Amino acid sequence: MEKITVISKNQNIIETVAELLGKNYNVASKKIPDSFSYFQQNNSLLGENDLSGVALFIVDITSLTFTKNPLNKQSVNFAAYSPTYYKDNLYTQNSDFKVLDELITVQIPKLLIINLEQAGLLFEKFIKYEDIILFKQLQDELLLRVALILNKYNAKELKNIIVIKDMIINFEKYELSIEGQIIELTFKEFEMLKYLVQNEDKVFSRNILLSKIWGYDFYGGNRTVDVHMRRIRSKLPSPYDQMLKTIRNVGYMFSQKI
Repeated sequence: MEKITVISKNQNIIETVAELLGKNYNVASKKIPDSFSYFQQNNSLLGENDLSGVALFIVDITSLTFTKNPLNKQSVNFAAYSPTYYKDNLYTQNSDFKVLDELITVQIPKLLIINLEQAGLLFEKFIKYEDIILFKQLQDELLLRVALILNKYNAKELKNIIVIKDMIINFEKYELSIEGQIIELTFKEFEMLKYLVQNEDKVFSRNILLSKIWGYDFYGGNRTVDVHMRRIRSKLPSPYDQMLKTIRNVGYMFSQKI
């Protein structure tokens, strides 16, 4: 179940979102403090536990305050100045900006809850988000917009992940896990397993595996492939070790059929 964190100053908003999503997602809350002194003492709103495993942040912009700086009368050319300059010179600073500063650097999708009167904020260069939802549409659209964002990002992740029963092979992280336990493989062991899994039910000779995994410049013999295959099998629990099959007088293949 995906973990979603709701960030707001308004406890009622947090409770409303949690109620709307609670049947489908694991919803956590993060209340924004009213005073900037919180950040002076604690430095950050979000800790490691707040970021761990979170698939989406829902940020309640309706509860945040962004006040134009009355001392700055000049207009700022977007192309000429950085987002930081624009923000620092056109707006007064408060704890709400500290929250935005943190969220900008976090590589987790964000859905903003806004009022129609706040639509101008969407053009500000210091706000980054994947989607918005108007507060008036919260009851009708929240579940749909959350599902759309999570499906979009999960689709991206699945391109780099293969799931076979309880075995997960993450190509981006070079990580293999079975039933939640990390299986330590060397680089070549991982590459060999990856190649066979990506070409399931196809048989490859030792010479082809040598060229694909070690390259044409490698001077080792076929014995290298056999040694690595034996090591991979020894690290995989049953039945996954049996999915790496030896085809006599030919080579190896991966197949879920046991």
